[in-house]
Amino acid sequence: MKNILIALLLFCSVAASAQKVDLDPYHFNFEYRDLPHAIFDSTLKGYKVTVDISGRIEEFMTTDAMTSKLVLQGLELDESEYNINYFVSFSDLMVDKYQIVESVSESKNKDGTVNKTYSYYISLDYSISGTADLKNYSGDQLIKGIPLFTSRSFNWASKSFSNRSDATSYYYSNKGSIFSNLVRDRLNEGISRANNWANSNVGFPTTKENLYLWLIDNKKHPEYEAMHLRWTALKLTLENVSANTISAEDKSKIVEMIKYFDGLKTTFNKDEKGDKKIRYASFYDNALLYMLIDQPEKAIKETEGLILNGYDAKDAKGQKEQAMKLELLFKNNNLFTRHFSVAGAKPYGIK
Repeated sequence: MKNILIALLLFCSVAASAQKVDLDPYHFNFEYRDLPHAIFDSTLKGYKVTVDISGRIEEFMTTDAMTSKLVLQGLELDESEYNINYFVSFSDLMVDKYQIVESVSESKNKDGTVNKTYSYYISLDYSISGTADLKNYSGDQLIKGIPLFTSRSFNWASKSFSNRSDATSYYYSNKGSIFSNLVRDRLNEGISRANNWANSNVGFPTTKENLYLWLIDNKKHPEYEAMHLRWTALKLTLENVSANTISAEDKSKIVEMIKYFDGLKTTFNKDEKGDKKIRYASFYDNALLYMLIDQPEKAIKETEGLILNGYDAKDAKGQKEQAMKLELLFKNNNLFTRHFSVAGAKPYGIK
């Protein structure tokens, strides 16, 4: 009798372990083409770049070199026929303060004697500023410009030396390259910020995100194998999608996964935590997958199901906001896909 009871308890324990639902995020990379977030004018197709820098700055990066780095993705660079003037300016880099900084470190011998070690490094406080603007052909501002640096003041510090003279000698022997590197680093930082801002407002930049689906992670669960076989194939499909295209075949495979998750909502329909977690994953994952195939209106419906399911319903709020933003972005741009080629630089009108 005792052995039967032990066997029964062991069976119940194994069964409970098999039914336990552990969810883990399974990550993948997904590429799409973002749409303009501020200026929705289909006539704005051509642009020119105007750079305003001093002769001193041009010693470290020429106007032509800087111009080649300032790009509005999805629009056509056209100096003769343009209606956007992408305007970027930088001030000279100025050294505001030079000093030799002394640093002291202490250590004790076994007898308690304190030893002091001195080191020295060069510290430079310097400043530079920059701005980016988007203007029309007549020079009127299309959108309020931005500063290209969060601060005008910066600091550079050399490596440490054991005496002042070595620190000084290092600085004056390498002053030219130090200054050159500082200027180029700040210019490239400013150019990157300008491009991010300008493309967010009027461009069609290629965007890659690391996203995840919630999947069962308990290998003993009866749904684990079927779910992960589908996931392995789906991940290859998702990472095959590019900003330029999402094929009908890829869309079909994503829709198949959505239907699979829909089936799980029906199969695991009990009012208990394990089933609720599986339904949570199904609603959450479907909302994301609908976003990836450019159907935010269906994603919104999935988030509403997520709320009614009652498990971690707060997560639905963020998903719903994202879907509503995408729906509005499509409407504002009169574009209803985030996968198209910008060859020829005339993306407007694509449905």
